[in-house]
Amino acid sequence: MIRFMAPDLPTPSGGIKVIYRYVEHLCALGYDARVWHGTPGFRYDSWGSTAPVDTGVRLDFDAGDVLVMPETGGSKWSFLSQGQPVVMLCQGMDFVFANSDFLTDEPGAYPGWPQATAALAVSDAIHTFLERACGPGFPLHDVPVQIEEWFRPAPKEKRIALMPRRRREDLLGAVQLVRRSGRLGDWEIVLIDGMTQQQVADELGRAAIFLFGAEREGVGLPGAEAMAAGCYVVGFTGDGAKEYMLPEHASVIADSDVVDMCDRTLEAMHWFEHDRATFDDRARRGHDWVRSRHSGDLVRERLRTAFEEITAPGSASLLPAPATLSHYQAHGAAGDRWSRARISVRRAGRRALDRVEGLRA
Repeated sequence: MIRFMAPDLPTPSGGIKVIYRYVEHLCALGYDARVWHGTPGFRYDSWGSTAPVDTGVRLDFDAGDVLVMPETGGSKWSFLSQGQPVVMLCQGMDFVFANSDFLTDEPGAYPGWPQATAALAVSDAIHTFLERACGPGFPLHDVPVQIEEWFRPAPKEKRIALMPRRRREDLLGAVQLVRRSGRLGDWEIVLIDGMTQQQVADELGRAAIFLFGAEREGVGLPGAEAMAAGCYVVGFTGDGAKEYMLPEHASVIADSDVVDMCDRTLEAMHWFEHDRATFDDRARRGHDWVRSRHSGDLVRERLRTAFEEITAPGSASLLPAPATLSHYQAHGAAGDRWSRARISVRRAGRRALDRVEGLRA
């Protein structure tokens, strides 16, 4: 059995959805894979996943089982595996050293987790980071994040979409500069906030341009989803999005350069209105690149390769003996404390609220 521990967040964040999708693919590959939530009977009624879910603050594991843990909280939650082998799922570089300090070394080939035997990296940027952070030869498996099929192009309109909670000050400055240029005309600014996933997909499908306020990203999924929906993306890479924010099919903005973001937005607007062949070609190339690197088929194939090694006879990732292990929820309350922890981390380091995050005991 393969269990992915997941926090009991009130709504499924982007990081939670990645876990559920991985479990679905592993089940399709013939593995007995489960999502593990702590609260008995916990489920997301609004999240239509087919992934099997185990619940309980403590569960029994058999010899040969595999435990996968999110990287959130840094070494804070290392004790939960009681020294048993664990595979790390890394969706964000800035969480790896979240519980570290400037004066102390972290033990283990994977920082703070001496019992970690391998890691799943969801982007090129994370892989590069872990190559530096982990010991020589530590097994890293590249498994991309899946972009859902409902992000698809629709007939494009004069709409500029953005997510206002991400780098608000930079986006606000760029948009106001566009307004003060006198060239906004009949273009509409669309704020993507408080929407369902399907509503987000619908808005991105209609929008011609997406302004991406990426910051401290592991992947920068909103920008990739916008490309999949046929938007021309103007924005920052936040580091993690640099693998798909390429100059041949996007306008990459230097950190906080709101003047250039304004200029590149005006350029894209001009292409859309007066040089549609250029606009359509660049948007299509972005769409094709993202679809080729974030398809469900590729995610499944990468998981197959990773878990053939992780579950192979004699693998160091297999629990050597039966054990009873604890979930996050055994050491803290659900709901509001999770939310407060997430907000605290984002205020300190970033404003993206769409990833899994650790409890604060």
